[in-house]
Amino acid sequence: MPAHCVMSASSPLFLTALPAVCSMKIKGLIDKYSDGIEDVRKVLNYLSKPTLHMSRMEFHGVGAREFEFIAGMVGETGRVSTKPRLAYDYNTHVLIVNMPTVLHQVSFDDVRIFVSDFIHDLPYDPEIICPMLDTSLMLEIADGSIMPDMAMTVTAVEGPTEVVLIPFVAECALSETDEHVFEKAEDIILAYPDVICIAVMLVREAREYAAPDYRDSTVPTALCGGTDSDPKPLTLKQFINLRTTPRSFGEPTVIGDHTWCHLSSVEYFVWVKRDDGSPIDIRSQDPGDMAYGIVMPEIDMDAVTEMLERGLTKVRDSFVAFQKELEPSVDCTALAESEVRCRTNWRLVSKRLFGASDVTAHKRYLAWHKKHFGTGSAESSYVDSEQADEGEEPVVVATSKRKRACASALPCSRYKIKKS
Repeated sequence: MPAHCVMSASSPLFLTALPAVCSMKIKGLIDKYSDGIEDVRKVLNYLSKPTLHMSRMEFHGVGAREFEFIAGMVGETGRVSTKPRLAYDYNTHVLIVNMPTVLHQVSFDDVRIFVSDFIHDLPYDPEIICPMLDTSLMLEIADGSIMPDMAMTVTAVEGPTEVVLIPFVAECALSETDEHVFEKAEDIILAYPDVICIAVMLVREAREYAAPDYRDSTVPTALCGGTDSDPKPLTLKQFINLRTTPRSFGEPTVIGDHTWCHLSSVEYFVWVKRDDGSPIDIRSQDPGDMAYGIVMPEIDMDAVTEMLERGLTKVRDSFVAFQKELEPSVDCTALAESEVRCRTNWRLVSKRLFGASDVTAHKRYLAWHKKHFGTGSAESSYVDSEQADEGEEPVVVATSKRKRACASALPCSRYKIKKS
């Protein structure tokens, strides 16, 4: 079993995230490992699609051995920026694949850029320490492994690498439940109590997306595109210009009398380690420990900006301490006095979410069009959770049953959709 597949025998759930797949390499793996492993081929076929329109997919009947095989093969594709996230239940043999979407990426990208610029601008000594941002770092926790969207690592340049500092972690969730994402954050802190700052972003739609039924007579013929004998999908420009709802915060993207996307909120939660050195408490609502902000449908990010600056200032101080530990004679004055400023324009972040919603709506339309007019038929081996039959029971993936450090409630989305 690969190292990242090892988990506690007391937990039926193995949760991990893997580096993104390259279509050519995955297709090569499918051909290479074609010796009757049908479940493996089905999953890799899905991952090899050049345009993944479905953010969540469930594969049923995948054995534990096949899952480990899939994890190992996907790992062979190397590290790239977009990665599938896998959750596997050893009891039900259900493999759940979550794929980051454009909504996920836009919401997360500015935090990534801010932290990247922070590292770039700091006058640390590159001959002594090596800070990096890693989007493919597997973190071992009590019941398995987690790969956050981003983690900062700091190592010594000289000598054997005896210590890997992880001062900053960020996670963005679109299809996951509030409880799941905050439990993951808490698990990271329990396993890595020296984390200085952790950020969680929640991207939420007003309701779960459901594709239109082509058999419904109310579906406009304009959505078919082309001609009756040769239907062709609408381009993004053609499609989005059919929108009948205002392009403003909180409004759904309705085209052809159907809601293709309805982004309701994008929220940010940031925690910073206390001065007394105690680990971050994810369940704390104390404004001295955590900050909350929102960029959709309104913009209120002052507290988050301040907390990010505070957290990265402490990360800067940890750079100073680590340099001094490795090289006591080094002059760290410039580093210790360097200013940490968050230059993120949250108004522009909010505006870019409009474009992300447009692209998401069009991708869903293209998937619907291909399903009904394309030459191929949908695979019966997987269930698209965005288009599942209404009568199908949702698959519930077990979570860790171990006792947690605090009995208080986990955080959750604070934005409530206003009733019309």
